[in-house]
Amino acid sequence: MSLVNALDFTGKKVLVCGASDGIGYGVAKAFLEAGAEVAITGTRSEGDYDNDFSGMQFHSLNIQDPEAISALATKFDALDVMVNCIGSVLWKKAEFEREGFEKILCINLTGAMQLCTEFHDLLQASGGNIVNLDSVVSIRPALNNPAYSASKAGLVQLTKALAMKWGRNGIRVNSVAPGMVPTKLTVNQSSREQEEQFRKTNPLGRFGTPQDIAGGVLFLASPMAAYVTGQQLVIDGGSTL
Repeated sequence: MSLVNALDFTGKKVLVCGASDGIGYGVAKAFLEAGAEVAITGTRSEGDYDNDFSGMQFHSLNIQDPEAISALATKFDALDVMVNCIGSVLWKKAEFEREGFEKILCINLTGAMQLCTEFHDLLQASGGNIVNLDSVVSIRPALNNPAYSASKAGLVQLTKALAMKWGRNGIRVNSVAPGMVPTKLTVNQSSREQEEQFRKTNPLGRFGTPQDIAGGVLFLASPMAAYVTGQQLVIDGGSTL
């Protein structure tokens, strides 16, 4: 395929898990605009969200329920790209408690592993690929979120392990590490002074957007990255430099 047309996903089937809002929604919209047949998941019912899901197939998914993940996989007969944008966090130091710690690891890491394994056969059949969304906290941990930090660091190594194991099966597995992108997950967690300080210290002088992250995801999912696997693409405006 010519690289000129490498970002054309017409006819490709893409599943974006955790796409009801924020970065995941931006990624799903980008694939839709690139011609893909897009399916997404959210934790609630489709009508409970304000976003426009026109042109997408919506599935409710409780990522903490192994049977729900297995049931989701049975609804697909083919898949070319799976994007894991699922991520949860607990505030008020709840992640320092065992219950909170285990909950976040179950969602962010164990759930991601099951998603990958459940869709392995379909991705092998299509010569498809997986893009996991980890985070820059895998590089520089978040002060009050040990579970979120550990789960995202674990996702980096999971990505590499699956890339090693499944490469001979024709499946590429990569990850994207977003920097600070204001979403409902992060709203009200920083003061105006902290936000201004971030802008001053970030080399590009701004926060990221879902579109910034979507660009990296589409690249890794495309033929442009046909010889790329087991890699973490950091998209943070240089904030971790």
